[in-house]
Amino acid sequence: MSEDLESDFVKRMVYDELVEIVGAENVSVSQVDKICYSRDAWPMVLMWIDMGKTLPTPDFIVHVENKEQIAKILRLANSRKIPVIPYAGGAGACGQTLPVQGGIILDIKKMDKIIRIDEKSATVTVQPGILGEDLERELNKHGFTMGHFPASMYCSCLGGFVACRSAGSLSSKYGKIEDMVISMEVVLPNGEIMRTKATPR
Repeated sequence: MSEDLESDFVKRMVYDELVEIVGAENVSVSQVDKICYSRDAWPMVLMWIDMGKTLPTPDFIVHVENKEQIAKILRLANSRKIPVIPYAGGAGACGQTLPVQGGIILDIKKMDKIIRIDEKSATVTVQPGILGEDLERELNKHGFTMGHFPASMYCSCLGGFVACRSAGSLSSKYGKIEDMVISMEVVLPNGEIMRTKATPR
């Protein structure tokens, strides 16, 4: 647990600040939610659960809906030295979503919109919380494919693909996810929002 969150008073202050940013319906401190968000698909975690071990849990689960909310949360977390873990589908197999120091789980699944399909350029602008299967099905309706088919296609999100440099069953033909990304708009750890230069593939 972050030293800054050891006090119940401080936890309540942080909770109130998070609610101010995203609304009470998007902040959870429920023990059930904390347990659900304390793991991913890392085999070691599954072994720990089978052995009856208690996993580390986050202090807060926050469901964000836009980049501005993410930026505000990261600035808050920086000011109070609270760890933040981005969370999408939770299908990662490396343990990177385990909240070993508590803190904030930043769930991006509400950011699941397709902004634009440019049929002339054969590109799509999409938010990071969309499931891979949902994105692929929508592209198929327009005669396109993402060309990216990881084993976790039905339970993982675009943000996770990019964060983990995902590969899939057709990567030898289409390339890995980094070969498909032309540009990204990102929120840096300090809360600054930036867009990378567009790089045609």
